[in-house]
Amino acid sequence: MNNLAVMYHYIREREGWKGIFPLSPRDFAHQIDTLSKTYDIISLDQMDKPRSRPWCILTFDDGTKDQYINAFDILKRKGVPAYFTVMSGPLVSGIIPVFHLVHTALSFVSDEEIWERIRSKHDTTGIEEASATYSYEQDRLRRYNKYMLNIKLTTEEATEILGAVFDTLFPDKAKFIDDFYLTEREIKHMHREGMTIGVHCHEHLPYCGDPRQFYDKEIKPCREYLKGALGSYSEWYTPAFGGGVHFEAMREQLTPILIANGFKGAFSTVPKEVPQEREFWIDRIDCANLGHSR
Repeated sequence: MNNLAVMYHYIREREGWKGIFPLSPRDFAHQIDTLSKTYDIISLDQMDKPRSRPWCILTFDDGTKDQYINAFDILKRKGVPAYFTVMSGPLVSGIIPVFHLVHTALSFVSDEEIWERIRSKHDTTGIEEASATYSYEQDRLRRYNKYMLNIKLTTEEATEILGAVFDTLFPDKAKFIDDFYLTEREIKHMHREGMTIGVHCHEHLPYCGDPRQFYDKEIKPCREYLKGALGSYSEWYTPAFGGGVHFEAMREQLTPILIANGFKGAFSTVPKEVPQEREFWIDRIDCANLGHSR
């Protein structure tokens, strides 16, 4: 049997947030119990050690507050390690990435209103076919909105549409960031308790095709932030969006730079198990495919 890395995002009840698909704390705890029957749930520095059973790594993207309040609490009670990645932009520069603006706007504003804002300013030709990437969304306009905001529009175009909506919903941006994301104190606490802290991104951008520019803009600022907070450089990396549509080029072009800067490995969003002899890029199974939706 091969090893397994599992990808998690929100661990919380939905509670009115219609724009996200979280895994409930109860289901998360159940998944840990189920996985423990077959796998040794280990920390990243234990991956290359021989063992009698296959191993499993629990990974968390985006560094949101619910991971500290809910997931970390459950992990501590069960004595299970995990790997959490941090997004430094909100903490350092007050930057809220577009995809979190999307989650927020689609949670509290109707899809009709958002779609009208998009349609009135931008070309939506071919949207029906293109939006199939969000086929899990049953509502047609929800699919359209997610495709346009997350994929078709530039960061500046999407932010222009979403910014006014967000400011109306959350006029105190600093308070939203403090309530929504891991704080430095919480990151330090998880690290002291044995959780591995890794680099996710600075502004949550997909791979741009230029490995040096991407490293300097998205990876290095986050790594430097963590060095200041934790006293040492993180050795693990998980790219936003798994790299995006250029993820194959990212693997080829970015890997030498990551290795040269001391990274031991990186995690993808390719839904595969991990072979006995792992490679630098480690594939992950979404928690939604373990029996519960995210």
